[in-house]
Amino acid sequence: MKNRKLNHSGQVALIMVLIMTVVSAVAVSVASRSTVETRVQQQNIDNAQAILTAQAGLEAAVNQNSEVTGSLGDGKQYTVTRADAGSNSVSVDKISSGETVEVNLVNAVGVTGVKVYWKSAVVGGKPAIFVSDVRADKSIDYAYDTDGTGGFTKIVSGGTISGVSYDYVTPIISVLAGTSLKLRVTNLVSASLIAIEPIGGTLPPQTTNYKSVSSLTTGQTTLKYGVEYLESKEDQLPSVFDYVMFSGGSIIQ
Repeated sequence: MKNRKLNHSGQVALIMVLIMTVVSAVAVSVASRSTVETRVQQQNIDNAQAILTAQAGLEAAVNQNSEVTGSLGDGKQYTVTRADAGSNSVSVDKISSGETVEVNLVNAVGVTGVKVYWKSAVVGGKPAIFVSDVRADKSIDYAYDTDGTGGFTKIVSGGTISGVSYDYVTPIISVLAGTSLKLRVTNLVSASLIAIEPIGGTLPPQTTNYKSVSSLTTGQTTLKYGVEYLESKEDQLPSVFDYVMFSGGSIIQ
């Protein structure tokens, strides 16, 4: 009888040990998952704060039209740089048929002409362009396509500008310093990518580039994020040229 009781007690103790082991494992798993979820949630909050900080700096710089550096407290800081662009060339990402790109020629330095580069933004597309040299008293128009029909001039060769290859490029289109006000390029038939190159000199700045970099320091970790805004001067370029782009965030331990 005594041996039976001892064996029974030993089995109960073993079962209790197993139960405690399972309960402990479950508790550790739940605690670990809770810690990971808390960490992910905090990281998402930090990411959002870093983005908002960069946007706040960007808005301040655009409003003041200058470079700015500032702090929002709690380890949140931003630095915004500003630079004009578009004097040596102008490139526009995908624009649809019927959209127009306008390049300001007022105050151009030494520019005697321009070349327009373009290529299809869709497979099988054959975009055409209609170019107008807008002057104070009149407009001189040019039309180019890939077939040479309907009064358009056929273009069969392309070129490279700013390291980007284009399927087609116009001959030099002459402009008059002090008389030509703007170059208007209308995209036709299908979506395309367009670039304009000044010949003989430089264009007045066409865009202003704002780049805001924020940093968020929490403990031993610094999270960085960037926002870039390209603003057209005098509404010369289509809305596709005004954009906000978020860079990938980086964490520095």
